[in-house]
Formats: sequence, structure tokens, C-alpha cells
Amino acid sequence: MVSRSSAFPVGLYGALLFALVWLTVPGLFRPLERVLVGSATAVPRLASTWLGVPARAAESGDLARVEQLRADLEERVARQDFAAGRVAVPAGAQRVLCGVLSAARRGGGGRLSELLLDHSYRELGCSGELEAWERLVVKGDQLLGFLMEPGRGRAKDDLPTDPARVMLCNHRDAPRLFAGLDLSGAALKFVVRAGAVADPAPLRVDLWDDPYRAAQLDEANLVVRTRALEFGRDHYGVPPGLSLGRARVWGYDDPQTAAVLAIGVYVEPGFEPRALSHVVLWRAEGHFDRTRVSPLRARARAASVLYDLPGADRGRHLLVCGRDVPDGAAVTQRGVLLGTARGLSFGDALVTAFPASRQRWSLLFLPDDPAARVVELSGVVERAEGDVAWVRWEGPPRDDVLRLGAGFLFTGSNGRCCPSGLWIGRASADRFVPDLLQVRVPATSGARAVDVFVEQEVAR
Repeated sequence: MVSRSSAFPVGLYGALLFALVWLTVPGLFRPLERVLVGSATAVPRLASTWLGVPARAAESGDLARVEQLRADLEERVARQDFAAGRVAVPAGAQRVLCGVLSAARRGGGGRLSELLLDHSYRELGCSGELEAWERLVVKGDQLLGFLMEPGRGRAKDDLPTDPARVMLCNHRDAPRLFAGLDLSGAALKFVVRAGAVADPAPLRVDLWDDPYRAAQLDEANLVVRTRALEFGRDHYGVPPGLSLGRARVWGYDDPQTAAVLAIGVYVEPGFEPRALSHVVLWRAEGHFDRTRVSPLRARARAASVLYDLPGADRGRHLLVCGRDVPDGAAVTQRGVLLGTARGLSFGDALVTAFPASRQRWSLLFLPDDPAARVVELSGVVERAEGDVAWVRWEGPPRDDVLRLGAGFLFTGSNGRCCPSGLWIGRASADRFVPDLLQVRVPATSGARAVDVFVEQEVAR
């Protein structure tokens, strides 16, 4: 009998190795994937010439009010974000409303603790030593955190042309803050610092001025505000009266007396970092040029055509554009968000409609009540039925949203090519599940003439 050695399956193992590398290092093969998938869309793109004439959005109902609603949104956002009057700044100082590109780095309470802004360090005048009030990052009367400086501390590797970074108060490098709360007419003073990742809230209270009264603290949701130092000097120059959040008591209940033995007090900020759409800074006179267009915000609308793909009822579409489409770019029709794109080669892109998306969104809820505040939310579409989507949200306390009733949902800041202020649809809190928003988006079908946001080069 002649024994034959089996051939080593080089092709099979090579294919498995290639697939393993593709899965573990997807960014390495992304250009190849763009070309392959873009080539696969050549057939539906060619067939699209017989699929119908592109149509514009109807001029009726809520669509006709998009520009009016967007102007109302911008006015109300600016009014409530610029409401802080407790920061002493020099005469002529400019208030700057900065968009948030992203949030990163887990900090106290497991929340994200860094923000990336749509303004560069150079644009914000961070070329030299900043004054204390120039480092402050606020929203209304809330202290959010502090602006970093390129080449120093955590930002030592950042360049002046990079997006400016903000460390929130729950950041591991954030300074300790002198604060207090009003308890039965008398102030209870303490120090607030960033909590641990495993803590139940982002901020933790230390160094009480009256530990005995602190141990008897049984009132929750008391507002914690910064206080002026009575002795010494605050390097960060935090003014008094800025809100840090609400106190959250951690301890044991006495079933006989209903008293609470507090063993720890935390502070719950009034915002969710991933929901932040805009923040406010102050710049010295002449340190900020409002007329200059930053490369971080330079974008244009490219005319495109959107076609339904097989299974379009599940929110998948083909976008045909005359130029490259960046990932995450917003696809709109007369100011109405249809979805976000995933760029392919040859000017094509795959578009996922908002109800079919599963990404985390920064959202703005505009109540019908003109006296109500615009609410910043972070949400994910949990399920959809036709043109109705249910968004599970995070943000301020649920009661604040439930009292708002019905309203309109807009995008917050979701990256460079998906700006805030794009109209999504009518929204209202779900009657049975408080942390769900029911959103009704406009019904569309067939070939449509749309716009997609693309990056635009500007002189630096």
C-alpha cells in the first residue's frame, strides 16, 4: 500500500487568516471595502435611470414649518445657554457658542469626561497662558468643566490646530471645587471632586465643614453650587453660584424612625455628556474672530439622488453623489433629516434612515410650549414600525421631559458632517414607558433629490 500525504490546505487557512485580520483590524481594509461595495452598487445605480424622476419634499404640514422651527430652536438654545450671569469677565469679552463633536474617556460614575469641540485651540486663542475665566466651560448656570491647553497636561500631545478639548468636572485631572448647599436656611460647605468609575454618580463630596450635620443629611435633589473661597486662592478661578448638580445621598434607612444615616454624598450633574450639543466659553476681546471659517466647521451641501434599495421598507437606500461622501454624513431634504450615509467609492453611499439606525444620537427636543426649555438628549432608536420610531433616551431627570408634552425632535451635534438643527419629526413621551420618545418621521418613497453634507477645504 502506498501512503499519500494529504496536501496542506494553504488556501483555506489563508482565507481564514485574512478574515481574522479583516475582523480585528477593520480600518486597514476599509479602502478595499469601499471599492468592493461601491462596485457592487454599479448595477442598481445603472438601473436607477429607469426607476423614476427624483422628487422634492411636499410643501405642506410640518415640512413647510421647518425653517421657522429651526430658527425658534436656535434662538431658544442661545438664550438658555447664554443665561449665566455669575461669571465676572472683562468688558468687551465675547461669548462663544461651541458645538460638541464627540465625548470620550470614562471618568467618575462611569460617565464620559472629555469633550471635543468644533473650534480649534488656535481659533479660541489658546496660544499663551489663559486667564481663569477663559478656562471655564459652562451651559446656562451650570459649570461643565475646563478648557485644556495644547502642550500641557493631558493635552500635551495636542497641536494648536487640533480640536479643543474640555475636561468635565468628573475627569480624573479635574480640580477639586469648593461648594455647598442650603440646608434649613444654613449653608453646608464641602469639597467636590471627581468620583471613581465605579461610583454611583460622577462627583463625590469630601471634607465637610460640619460632619455631624452631614451624617444626618436625608434630603435628596438639593442643588449643589460653587462657593467663593474664604481663605487662599483658587487657581482655576471658579466663581460662586454655578450649579454642579443635585445632591444624592448614599446611606442606610432606619425603619423605626425613618431617618437616614448618610455614609456618602454624591453629586449628579444636570446633563449627560453624550447629549451635550453646545457649550459656552468666554474669549478676551480680539482673541476670537467670528468671521473666520474654521476647517472643523467647513462643510457644504452636495446635490444627490436617493434611491430605494430592495428592502427599502427597512430603511436602506442608495445615494448617488458627484463626490466622495464621508461616513456619518447627514442626508437631508429641505432641512429634514432622512438618515446618515456610509461612503463608498465612485461617489456612492449607503444610507440608513433614522428609524432604522442603531447609532447613538445627540438630540434636541423642542417643546410646543414656548416657555419651556430645549432639552438635550442622548438616544438610540430601539424599534420602529413604519414611520414611527421609539427612541430610548438619556439626559436630564425624566420628570423634566414628561412635563414638556409634545414637541419636535432635532439633531444635536453628531460630528462634523451631521450638524445640529436638522428636523427629524414630531415627538412625545411614551405613555407607558417614560424613557422612550415616540417619534413620527415624514413618509417618503421613490427616487428623491436630496442634499448630503460633505467636507469642504478652507485656507488655514
